[in-house]
Amino acid sequence: MRKFLILTLSLACAYFFTGYFSNSLLSVDGYAVASWPPSGIALASFLIWGRKSFIGLIIGAFCTNLIHLERTVDIFHFIVLLQAIGITLASVLQAWIGRQIIVNVIKAPLDLSSLKHSVQSLIVAGPICCVIAAGVGTSLLALNNVIPTNAIFDSFIAWWIGDSIGVLIFTPLMLAAFNYTQVRQRMLVILPSLLIYILISVSFYGAASVKKEKDIQKQEAKILTVQNAISQKLDGITAHLGLLATFFASSSDVNFKEFKQFTSKQLGYSQEILAFEWIPYVPANKLADFETHENPATGKPLYIKEKSLDGAWQPAGTRSNYFPVKYVYPLKGNEDVLGFDLASSKVRGAALSKAKELNELALSEPINLVQNTAEHGVLFLYPVFGESSTEDDFQGFVAAIVSLKRLSQTLLFDHNNSISASFFDTTIPGKKQAIYIADTANSQALFKEYQLLIGKRMWQVELYEPIVRTSWLMYWLAQIVGMLFVWLLITFLISVTGTNIQIREQVAKQTHTLRKEKQKADEASHIKGQFLANMSHEVRTPINGIKGLHYLALQQNDWQQARSYIEQADGALGVLLRVLNDVLDFSKMEAGKLDLMQEHINVASLADEMLNLLQFEADIKSIKLSLDFDKTSNLVINTDPIRLKQVLLNLLNNAVKFTGEGEITLKIWQSKKMTYFSINDTGIGISSEAQKQLFKPFAQADSSTSRQYGGTGLGLSICKKLVELMGGAIDLVSYEGKGSTFTFSLPLISPLPKAEQIQQQYNEIDVSTLSFTGYKLLLVEDNPLNQHVANAILKTKGCIADIANDGFEAIEKLAENSYDIVLMDIQMPKMDGLKATKVIRRDLELIDLPIIGLSANAHDEDVKKALACGMNGYITKPIDANTLFKTLWHHLSGK
Repeated sequence: MRKFLILTLSLACAYFFTGYFSNSLLSVDGYAVASWPPSGIALASFLIWGRKSFIGLIIGAFCTNLIHLERTVDIFHFIVLLQAIGITLASVLQAWIGRQIIVNVIKAPLDLSSLKHSVQSLIVAGPICCVIAAGVGTSLLALNNVIPTNAIFDSFIAWWIGDSIGVLIFTPLMLAAFNYTQVRQRMLVILPSLLIYILISVSFYGAASVKKEKDIQKQEAKILTVQNAISQKLDGITAHLGLLATFFASSSDVNFKEFKQFTSKQLGYSQEILAFEWIPYVPANKLADFETHENPATGKPLYIKEKSLDGAWQPAGTRSNYFPVKYVYPLKGNEDVLGFDLASSKVRGAALSKAKELNELALSEPINLVQNTAEHGVLFLYPVFGESSTEDDFQGFVAAIVSLKRLSQTLLFDHNNSISASFFDTTIPGKKQAIYIADTANSQALFKEYQLLIGKRMWQVELYEPIVRTSWLMYWLAQIVGMLFVWLLITFLISVTGTNIQIREQVAKQTHTLRKEKQKADEASHIKGQFLANMSHEVRTPINGIKGLHYLALQQNDWQQARSYIEQADGALGVLLRVLNDVLDFSKMEAGKLDLMQEHINVASLADEMLNLLQFEADIKSIKLSLDFDKTSNLVINTDPIRLKQVLLNLLNNAVKFTGEGEITLKIWQSKKMTYFSINDTGIGISSEAQKQLFKPFAQADSSTSRQYGGTGLGLSICKKLVELMGGAIDLVSYEGKGSTFTFSLPLISPLPKAEQIQQQYNEIDVSTLSFTGYKLLLVEDNPLNQHVANAILKTKGCIADIANDGFEAIEKLAENSYDIVLMDIQMPKMDGLKATKVIRRDLELIDLPIIGLSANAHDEDVKKALACGMNGYITKPIDANTLFKTLWHHLSGK
């Protein structure tokens, strides 16, 4: 299953990424790529892995179809989804049909050593079968209006050529890469072909990039020209208005004839200006005098007016100041504007106030023109002051009514009038007011938008131009020729190397086999020697300590001193047991017979327990032992508690062992899916070369490490295997001379089976209060020393046991006497413990008699065999007294 998932993921990624990069680098402006590698990968995958490739290729093909979507969410549209599924299935089906024809007709799908078979296979699966995906894909795109009807044939040809060349190039390359023992020879085909393919692709990409860069530069130059033209137009309007303002400021009283003469010339220069206006300042106390002036349009006296809510003209309301239009030119079409009080309009009044206050040009918001309510325009206002430019010398405003529609229509660049512009007022944040929106057809696209500050208003200008597709046909055809050259090169290389492959294969195979066997033998011999040397040292060291301490204890008359020696010997015995347990655990894991069970573990309690166990050794070396963990989080995880403690103790012991001074930190944290444990020390560190071998069995940083610090070299290998068995991973970051950080993670959802909660009551038994006085116990043990040790241990709790030397004696004693419990050794002469237990249960019918097995065999299979024979429990040697007492009490307490 794991291999299948890896294969699926690999094929999906290979299909997608080769398609993605080909589409990104070798496809320009909608032209299909000249070589489509995924088609060749799909066919080769079916030839190599058969039906196992289906899911990976379907996933890869479907994801590749997402490349062409403007937005990924578009895939949720039914038509788009149906189109993607159709193209995906067609692409995969094409490769599968090609594979079936090659396998069943040509019958030599992997025989690249034959030029004839290779060419036949590639021609059938390439140009012939590639019609399928090209036909289905083009049809679906046409039905969904993705491509126009007149482009169907061109799209089909481009698609077909891309798929065909992809098969011709990448199918033999992939077959060569995965052709088992022939990989080395096939590299003669792969490397030159890939090199030429990459060279051609890079050349095309470079040429395309240069062309694109030139197009971008042209576009930027065009944009700059457009922006300058618009700025010149607006600057021209501002200049005309400034001249008109100067004209009024320098003249005491300008009549309509003079106004007309001056503005008619300016209108000839700026077609986007609809009209000029003179708007005098009229205080309320001079209103009557103003209304005596003649209306240039009617010859009658002017009267100041405003628009009612329904749009009809009415006399202006009472206000302190008035700003009526006195002159307007051209007069024709603008007659109604005369006398219109701009202060009566909120938008126009705001622009008037700003222009007067700043004494400079100000623009209004977009307005509906009085002359033509269907058209939007902008009012350009310039204040007119006398010589002093003071409030008392304020005379009024000159105004230009500007049509942005005309401005957009007058943009001519390089004798091409196809560019249009839209204008929006964005002065108020979040409010986009249209001034003029260009009539852009479907064939026009937005190619630039920018902000323009004019007259204290912020405009957004959007420029549109027709969509013109650049011709890349010559580039595409050149790319096709280059790809065909790559295929010819591959064919030539297959022909040249094919004649030598069969002979070289046999020679290389035999040579390779002999070298590998010799290498394995040498490695095994070296590992065996190194392991035996380490084990000899690790076993002899505690034995030497035990023997010496026992000798010293025997020489002492002072019991306290003798006890001290014995306790030290017990510690050395613990070291010896740890070495043996490492070897036992490693052998179990190698055999795949180490059973782990998940239980609830309180992380805070676990962390305290680990640090307490190592605090004494850390204090001896003056090393600071710290914990980085939030105990208030009440963190609980589910995994095997014994093996988790084993991993933590091993890593922490190593940290203490290899740290001379400084600090060791145990850090624990949790993410959404994993719990992380990190042990950081400031010890000797590990070199980068040694790190590569560190998690391998029997490996240490170097041979001096074993001599100086001890160890079998199994510890970290066991830790790695245990962490992986618990569903996690372990990692190392270390710098020589600076320290190391071992980090391992465990999943929140443990893959381990749940442990049956039995014998929890063992831990709750207080051994110090136990007494077995009055109980009858039978000890079945063939070794006199073990008999003596076990009997002496039992006597400390008031229990005197009968002794049987083998299974036969045990059966005889049980037949004659009544016992409360039996301690049964497993391996004994004449009759072993397993056979004896079966006889006791079957023949003596002592079903309820507790029988506890004793053995130095600590494998799980041994425990299961003992329980299957009818034993009630199992204790491994060497016997721990507390474990023995708790087990006995568990079975005797109910009697």
